[in-house]
This record gives sequence, C-alpha cells and structure tokens, in this order.
Amino acid sequence: MEDSKKKPIMIGVIVVCIIVAGLITFARRGGGGGGIDAIPDDKMTWVKCSNKDCNAEYEMSEKAYFKAMKERFNPMARTSPPLTCEKCGKDSVYRAVKCANPACGAVFFRDSVPNDHFDRCPECGQSETEEIRKKRLAEG
Repeated sequence: MEDSKKKPIMIGVIVVCIIVAGLITFARRGGGGGGIDAIPDDKMTWVKCSNKDCNAEYEMSEKAYFKAMKERFNPMARTSPPLTCEKCGKDSVYRAVKCANPACGAVFFRDSVPNDHFDRCPECGQSETEEIRKKRLAEG
C-alpha cells in the first residue's frame, strides 16, 4: 500500500483509539455518582467504645458512620476523630472489626495486631483477609 493511503488509515486508527480510551475512562468514573450517598442504607459496620468504663460494641450504618466522620474531619489530625458513643455519650467510638471465626466473635479495634492484617483477631488470631488470600492462591 502506498504511503499516501496509509497515512489517513493510521490517523483514523489513532482517533478511534483515543475515543475508546476516553469512553473507558468515563465509564470507570461512573459519571460522578459515587461517594457516601452511594453506600447502601442497610450496609453496616462495627464500632467500639474506647472508654474503659463503657467498652460498648455495636453495629451502625456505614453511611451514617462516614457522614459523621466527614463532619468531624480535621486535616491536621493524625488519626480518625472519635464518634459519640450511644451508650456512655462520650466521644470515644472508633471503627472496629468483628472476628470472622464463629467460635470467637470478638469485636476489636482495626489494626489491633501491629504490622499485620487490619482484621487479625487479637483473641484467636484469625484474619478473614488472610483466609481470602489463601483461598485465591489455592484456586490458582
């Protein structure tokens, strides 16, 4: 094929590639419909009170949790701000994890075991994240 015929074809291929890349990028962004409002109303998260006299542990709406975190956000803070405990009324509630081991079921603060998975149970040592990864590796 002559160079004069190749050039328009190459330009056409490049234009099509740019359009496809743009469509893929737009589709992955989801048109801006994400964020806190995209969290289902029935999705729950565990929280635990760090007040030694209380130690309440309960589930709350994940959407309500992130809205409260957004209201209390302090860009100068090094840690997440505490939420108000529904039992003792003190600002001492942090996100927690419930152990995936049915024989244990302990509720503990995330990252309780240093330098390990965030969901490693300090009571029985189980980590759901680790179990999922082991299963994926075994499946190939």
